[in-house]
Amino acid sequence: MNILLVQIRDRDDPMLAHELACVRARLGDRRVSVVARNALAESASVEWLAGVDLVLIGGSGDYSVHHPSSRPWVDPLRRMLDGVFEAGLPGLGICFGHQLLGMHLGQPVRTDPRRGEIGTVEVELTAVGRASRKYLGFEARFRVHSGHSDHVDGTPSGCDLLVTNATCETQAFGVRGTGFYSVQFHPDLSGQEARDRFLAYRRVLDDGSGAAALEKASRFEPGADASCAIIGRVVDLALGA
Repeated sequence: MNILLVQIRDRDDPMLAHELACVRARLGDRRVSVVARNALAESASVEWLAGVDLVLIGGSGDYSVHHPSSRPWVDPLRRMLDGVFEAGLPGLGICFGHQLLGMHLGQPVRTDPRRGEIGTVEVELTAVGRASRKYLGFEARFRVHSGHSDHVDGTPSGCDLLVTNATCETQAFGVRGTGFYSVQFHPDLSGQEARDRFLAYRRVLDDGSGAAALEKASRFEPGADASCAIIGRVVDLALGA
């Protein structure tokens, strides 16, 4: 299987390599190849999908999908998404990728600190989520690693809400009739990896105030890593396993 990882990070961002390494770690010993393309370094294109069997759309350091300044590179990403669905490719949107997918499917994305989450938080499977093959074996409530202030405001038409909580209702959904899923949280990250990534962005996320950044990073719990199985399960479903 050939996997395309779409990244949304500055060219000199050390988390480009970190994100790719984390995704590869979640895939374990599966016989897959992962190629990364950065939508901030080159304009996204349906040509990226040539020879691709599955698409992952990752997170973003400090970019908002609905901000006007993002349109020069968000619009090409949306055209690429059209190509994904036309080709019937399976995949997964993660954090920014989740918001991109939600907006592309007609739901507004809003910036609201009251709906934001930083740290390891508890989420809950919906009734549809409990019946989903992607979440079989998960507890009804489980913990995930999350870092966001933007959220998808409602479940897009033609999608099924799979995971929710009181802070951010649309934690995960699946696009009905496809193998494409989307999660607000970070199944690409273990708790320790989430701490590392948060601290790498502390100047953006916390104005460089060291003590406060360290406190927020400590909200991620090493070992609370049940959601790390999700990327592998999306791949397994696409492989028919």
